[in-house]
Amino acid sequence: MSTTEIPITVVSGPLGAGKTTLVNRLLNDPGGREIAVVVNDMGELNVDAELVASESDDGVIDLSNGCICCRLQDDLVTEVTRLAENRSFDYLLIEASGISEPLPIARTLASESNEGGLPDHLRLDTTVSVIDTYGFWKAFDPAESLPDAAPDPERPLTEVLVEQVEFCDVLLLNRCDMVPDDALDAVEAEIRELQPRASIRRTTYSDVDPTRVLDTGRFDFEAAKRHQGWKQALASDGVEADHGHDHDHIHDEGVSAARAHGVESFVYRRDRPFHPQRLDAWLDDWRGNVVRAKGFAWVASRPETVLGVSQAGPSVQAGPIGRWGDDTPQTRLVFIGRDLDEDAVTRELDECLATTDEREAAYPDDPFPRESA
Repeated sequence: MSTTEIPITVVSGPLGAGKTTLVNRLLNDPGGREIAVVVNDMGELNVDAELVASESDDGVIDLSNGCICCRLQDDLVTEVTRLAENRSFDYLLIEASGISEPLPIARTLASESNEGGLPDHLRLDTTVSVIDTYGFWKAFDPAESLPDAAPDPERPLTEVLVEQVEFCDVLLLNRCDMVPDDALDAVEAEIRELQPRASIRRTTYSDVDPTRVLDTGRFDFEAAKRHQGWKQALASDGVEADHGHDHDHIHDEGVSAARAHGVESFVYRRDRPFHPQRLDAWLDDWRGNVVRAKGFAWVASRPETVLGVSQAGPSVQAGPIGRWGDDTPQTRLVFIGRDLDEDAVTRELDECLATTDEREAAYPDDPFPRESA
């Protein structure tokens, strides 16, 4: 087995975005590299693996009937290790299933633990998310309905899609030819607000220079986690907290492009708890122009519990994620979207806050945790 360092690129993205097309392009134009491929699919028959195998003389490793971000994590490590032991190659491509979250895959591959980890000479180099630009455009349009592409109702498609945008080093806006130019600019502005760190490329048929996705050296696990748009907004809100404002607009590089298309973000912050039923009812009423809402809420029915709130398009989840402990309970929610009416959102949320008497009431019918697709 070679001990020369072997970089890894992980390709994530929703079903039909163009991941397999990208992998086949890289196999046909590897830039002098000998590339091995691992393909993951949820079905018993891995069609993507068959398509990739038709472009590869040596075939591919097929991980079917599960998702490598959860139930097949150990299989991924086992098969990659076996591949490195039995075959000579100098670059590894991993194509994740359409409903895989890239963050846990990256955590598995980047683990520094000596137990159950990859051989030392394999190194995660780049995480790539291939996004169906047309699908993204329609996914957050309240007038459109999405196909039932994700078999697990607990992981709605829009939520996984946003997480694939939020955690990556390189982001390909594929199928750009399907979207009008003005809408394409607006979609890119929204995605930049969600993902301030990644290199973004517009593509058709996943046609990209291999150097943009191979051997980039861009992967940094901590930076990727830290630079998600909603986390940057909360961090900026913490800096501005001493200015006495209840909510502040978040500014960063590229803000002019975002503002030009009405894309913006703000943080709602309050030190009073929500009435649980009123907050639950408000979460049911999705505003179509809110692409992403995420953060922490204080709720009267669970005064010692931190309630995590995560909304991506029409998909909303809210449930306990820890305890306040020594921290002062305080709601902080980030909203990212297009043409947001900050005053209206703030007013509606303020109407969901518990009164003094309601803070002391009992809540036998606590609606949390909750999930909706």
